[in-house]
Amino acid sequence: VLQQGPSGHLRSADEAPAPYANMSDGKAKVEGMGDTNEDSNNAATYLWKSTRVLGIILVYCAIGSQLSVVNKVVVTFIPLPNFILFCQFTATTLMLLLAHYTGMVEVEPLTWRIAGIYTPLVITFFALLYAGMEVMKYAPLETFITVKSMTPVLFGACEYLFLGRALPNWKSSLALVGIVFGAAAYVKVDAYSSFKAYMFCGLFLIAAVSEGLVAKTTIEKVPLNNWSRSYNINILSMPLALAQMLLAEEMLQMGDEKNEWSIKTITLLVASCVMGLGMSVATMWIREALSATSVSVVATCNKFISELVNWFIWNKHTTSDGLWAVLVIMVCGIFYEQAPLRVPGQGYVREEICPCLPRSWLGFTPKVRKTDGGAYGAI
Repeated sequence: VLQQGPSGHLRSADEAPAPYANMSDGKAKVEGMGDTNEDSNNAATYLWKSTRVLGIILVYCAIGSQLSVVNKVVVTFIPLPNFILFCQFTATTLMLLLAHYTGMVEVEPLTWRIAGIYTPLVITFFALLYAGMEVMKYAPLETFITVKSMTPVLFGACEYLFLGRALPNWKSSLALVGIVFGAAAYVKVDAYSSFKAYMFCGLFLIAAVSEGLVAKTTIEKVPLNNWSRSYNINILSMPLALAQMLLAEEMLQMGDEKNEWSIKTITLLVASCVMGLGMSVATMWIREALSATSVSVVATCNKFISELVNWFIWNKHTTSDGLWAVLVIMVCGIFYEQAPLRVPGQGYVREEICPCLPRSWLGFTPKVRKTDGGAYGAI
């Protein structure tokens, strides 16, 4: 269940000086990246050259791809998305507390200060997961994959405007263009998704971008380990899921015939809760290591495995034309490389955000350079 953010940027919060800072030393670098880290030398990051980063990506894909399929199956047979999310949040919280009290991990207790700082992130995080579950409830898994594939396009623009990154290079730009065309082709041939499903697709995109940006500023404000971040986000999400569950009157729908309370579906629900904990921590790790756009692309590409499994286990999938469109999206995602920071070694720099807009629009006071002859220009 959790697809949350990480550290230098949590779906990730880190902004203040360096968004992709390492949690242990606060420096703007990722362990294991060395000279290939684009944050250090303004060059593109070659992910396959870092064993640590590659390992994080593989773990993230292994858990994330199967969790998507499991969630789709569970919400199909138990169409109570808020109840499912509440179970996942609760299970993750309890498992982390158990691990803490048995000495397996260290979890810092929730405080009012942490709750206040994490509230914006939790709201956007819950909205993201809620919208995703609703999309899977009303549409094939391929629709969810398609809408998720659009997040790198939006993240690329937002990272340029607010998080100190340059625009994607020509290869990455072509990859993002291919993703957009693939998504448009899918929508054109999509015969199973309803208008309501696409409304939740819109909410998903808004929540995804908001959560990605908010996460970056949240994680750096409170230095916590991944387990503590996951614990705080999950426990704070529980009241939101419970409130939404009551508003949707899902408690009254528990006994409806449309819900299949079999051993199979309950087992899958429990499995989704366990996998949710792994996904929560894996997401924290990957967001610590990569930019929001790169995380978004990796998350999109790992859906290839999800699609293979989804295609073979049942008939609740898109048409062959829709499948080809989804494949185009995932292939294009492979060729994306995250853009370097505009200021090498630094992420968020107050004077560097929104470089395309006049400084006065953002409340910045222009600096005047002076020479022997006096002032000659504002910068």
